[in-house]
Amino acid sequence: MGACVSRPRQSRRKISRMSTCSSKIENAHPDRSYRKPASQGTAERCDAISHESDEFYSVCEDGLSMIESERVSISRDANNPNGASIGNIEENNLCRTLSNNCLPCLASNLISLDKKKTLLSPSTLSSKRKLSFKWREGPSTLSPFSSKALLQKPLAGFSIPFCPVDKKMPDSWSTVEPSTFKVRGGTYFRDKKKDQASNCAAFHPFGADIFLSQKKINHIARFVELPSISAIDEIPSLLLVNIQMPLYPATIFQSESDGEGMNLVMYFKVSEGYSKELPSHFQESIGRLINDEVERVRGFPLDTIAPFRERLKILGRLANADELQLSSTERKLINAYNEKPVLSRPQHEFYLGENYLEIDIDMHRFSYISRKGFEAFQNRLKLCTLDFGLTIQGNKAEDLPEHMLCCIRLNELDHTKHEILGC
Repeated sequence: MGACVSRPRQSRRKISRMSTCSSKIENAHPDRSYRKPASQGTAERCDAISHESDEFYSVCEDGLSMIESERVSISRDANNPNGASIGNIEENNLCRTLSNNCLPCLASNLISLDKKKTLLSPSTLSSKRKLSFKWREGPSTLSPFSSKALLQKPLAGFSIPFCPVDKKMPDSWSTVEPSTFKVRGGTYFRDKKKDQASNCAAFHPFGADIFLSQKKINHIARFVELPSISAIDEIPSLLLVNIQMPLYPATIFQSESDGEGMNLVMYFKVSEGYSKELPSHFQESIGRLINDEVERVRGFPLDTIAPFRERLKILGRLANADELQLSSTERKLINAYNEKPVLSRPQHEFYLGENYLEIDIDMHRFSYISRKGFEAFQNRLKLCTLDFGLTIQGNKAEDLPEHMLCCIRLNELDHTKHEILGC
């Protein structure tokens, strides 16, 4: 007696390639958000992705037909064996478009069937059709982290042994002469030339550690046992430098600046000839650095007040670049940037204890290019001999010549051999 109204069969499988259902999706899932995976392929294939589009997964047009066929077949099996209508697909929020070039994939909780539970997971899509990016499956350091034991209050410098500079031993540290570093000389503001630093530093190394951690560790001196060294009235007797290195993939849109990583901790003690060998102007700069003083910086149109600690400068170099198998591009980059000094601000923090000063240098907050370069070079870190030093930049003629605050050599460090520090 009644008539069944249905759309022609030819229109059942026809899905508009440029339709949007954003309003229905918001109503159906108001608390659901999608985060774009971190991958280099996404940035290369999807042009001009804004921060708003960063909250969604996206694939390119070459995967559209496969997604459409999956949607129709799933809806036909679950609701109507004879066919699936466009209205049913829209009611289940199975269509959305991000842009002409980047189209969204389905959310994992939009389909739940009793007879056939089929999820359009990243692995399913990638096995049938090549996608425009690599899905992030989690950092490769998860398994080593899960099998590590926790260290509780270890002795400072126990994990990396000392090696004389004339010998070669992997995963060790050595002393390095301060005079091997180039710093601003006394006439730098006239000729812009740098000279070899004097062969004396304010602090000498006595140990180094690598600690793995699920999150970066700030003020790491609280969790290690420091040696007892007689103090000097002017400055603390110990200097700790904690370099916080990320071990998770670098992303362009950095929403977080924390995660699994390693903490490279270097320990220094005050030099015995601190008062005699170092000039007075450098001793005064060290005192201003420790006391966190401020200074007036000339600028246009007005002068500004800046912390003196912003003068802290990192000197680093790859000492065995000739021994590494580098591509032509990598070799050009090494030659261009090796031994180039860089100010540690604003990615540094200072902690002053009873007999120590700790400096934390946070690589988690470095620029994307820096983090991506470190990620690409991470596996070859165990083949590198690295020289690290700190100085205080001289911004005025009376601050010159510059001198070394501290320096150390790190030989072929392998972070996978080290343990997690319990906090």
